[in-house]
Amino acid sequence: MNASIGTMSGCLLNIVLDPIFILPWGLNMGAAGAGLATFLSNCVACLYFFVLLFVRRGKTYVSISPRDLRWDKRIFLQICNVGIPAAIQNLLNVTGMTVLNNFTAVYGADAVSAMGIAHKIAMVPMYVAMGVSQGIMPLVSYNYASKGYRRMKQVVLFAGGISLVLMVFGTAVCLLGGGPLISLFMENASVVAYGAVFLRGMSLAMPFLGLDFLAVGVFQACGMGRNALVFAILRKVVLEIPALVILNRLWPLYGLAYAQLVAEVVLAIAAVVILGRIFHSLQEPATNQ
Repeated sequence: MNASIGTMSGCLLNIVLDPIFILPWGLNMGAAGAGLATFLSNCVACLYFFVLLFVRRGKTYVSISPRDLRWDKRIFLQICNVGIPAAIQNLLNVTGMTVLNNFTAVYGADAVSAMGIAHKIAMVPMYVAMGVSQGIMPLVSYNYASKGYRRMKQVVLFAGGISLVLMVFGTAVCLLGGGPLISLFMENASVVAYGAVFLRGMSLAMPFLGLDFLAVGVFQACGMGRNALVFAILRKVVLEIPALVILNRLWPLYGLAYAQLVAEVVLAIAAVVILGRIFHSLQEPATNQ
């Protein structure tokens, strides 16, 4: 819970600071402002965790003291099994955004601004889905390790329902209020017109994104780092980036906003199938009567 609060706080602060540092009505720093906003947000999130560890010292197994540092090959491999796929996923997310910006830049500054604003707004529900996924990881991990598979399934199904409801609500808000939401960041008719279309396209991916994130959270909680890595590669390299190329040719500029939808629909189907197989393979240990 505390980890989710710290992560979400940093993400939300980044979203708030971006327009202030980037846009003309703020500090008008452009791309440098985006970098500074991200840096400050990460600093605040990091400070939160340091304060939390200080307040809860002696009451938690988590420690950042050098005295507690010990080499353990088993723990190191477990960290790599989960951490490397997560790091690659973040790297691919940055790569995908770079490719999207390069495609959009051909259509002018207004299109780039609109795409950036729409993407930032779409990130709010995305972070909610990510928060749900990360929030259940300790419960899933504990029950998986203790063979409490029935409770593990209940946790995942409950979280999936909550995430789906929230994502559908986020989609409805973006579909109905795309223009007004974009205008909150920039009162430029061209930017608002572009951004409203972009945001509607991006919002359609939200319900499927929630299922995708949920599956990745389960994979990481159960130590199935290979599955999480495969999903990361599928999302960007195999599905989304090729979809950007194809949709931009079929529907110049506006098709770019629907590339994520193509990727997430495929991944959501894969997530349901794989989670179903995992649940089916898990059996509660027999108890003596």
